[in-house]
Amino acid sequence: MQDLIKKKSWVDKLYYLVGKQNFDFRLNCIFKKDGEVISSKYQKYSECIFPIDFDGSCEDKKIEWFFKGLNNREIFPNEVQLDLEEADKLKDVLKKLKKDKIKNFTIWTTHSRGNHISIFFNKNLDSEEKLFIIKRYGGDTQKAGNTMIALEHSPHWKSGKEKEEINGI
Repeated sequence: MQDLIKKKSWVDKLYYLVGKQNFDFRLNCIFKKDGEVISSKYQKYSECIFPIDFDGSCEDKKIEWFFKGLNNREIFPNEVQLDLEEADKLKDVLKKLKKDKIKNFTIWTTHSRGNHISIFFNKNLDSEEKLFIIKRYGGDTQKAGNTMIALEHSPHWKSGKEKEEINGI
């Protein structure tokens, strides 16, 4: 139950504080079944989260099932996602962020190889701006486009381990 409360609180924070209700971001579920990777259809925050109560419950059991399985989300227009494949890169990236006076970010681990850093800006960025920032810090350049990422406070579809925050905004 506590995991569902954290997940609900996080997606609400993204919608209301990060996106300021101007970005109805997409979410979906990816899971393995009999060795095959299966992806649900994308649903917007307003479709699959508005009906969910603070504790993760919902009168509509289909929506509740979808919420419980959510483990991917869309990157926000005002967000740069640094996907660092090697854990040893983190200290250098944090030094660079500090030097560049970038403070509005969160650091996440999926308990696998690397870490993810979400940097939030006060304005929307286009893909070229995102690509420039990602290259500066040595992240995965595929995250500059319109792509999904592992949802925070949810089990990662590959490892099954929860994507946990290791340093707050």
